[in-house]
Amino acid sequence: MILTPFALFFLGALLLAVVPAKARPGVLVGVPLISFVRYLLLPEGYSVETSLCGYDLTLFTGANGFSRLFLILFHVAAIIGALFSAHLKDRGQSIAALVYAGSALGAVGAGDLISLFVFWEIMAVSSTGLIWARRSDRSLRAAQRYLLWQMLSGLLLVAGIGWYA
Repeated sequence: MILTPFALFFLGALLLAVVPAKARPGVLVGVPLISFVRYLLLPEGYSVETSLCGYDLTLFTGANGFSRLFLILFHVAAIIGALFSAHLKDRGQSIAALVYAGSALGAVGAGDLISLFVFWEIMAVSSTGLIWARRSDRSLRAAQRYLLWQMLSGLLLVAGIGWYA
């Protein structure tokens, strides 16, 4: 089984949690680079499917069509973001950045609405963590407001999924 791009980012975030500080920039930049190369080498029509509680889920189906363009653009953005933030000493911020990028890739590559919703919510939590990372009163208030908007967007997404279903 080939690891999907989002799985590589999530594994990279776990790795960031345990590697020494000197190795963090290499992991932070290496994960999106490796994921991008592996993604470009995926065969046409590649997908990852599973079943959960009687539902068939397509966790990833991004090797063709319009999603391919956005997966390439999101990889490029993740690489650029990693290059510009490799100097940061905050381990939590680096972890949140990889989780956020991975969940964005997962949302774009999701082949069903349940997977889309799960990745959407992971994106909401990890992006809030990025705002919180500044650890100031102002960033805490901004993160709380942002989280409220993200919760609203998640509710709207669930409502849309329910209406569609």
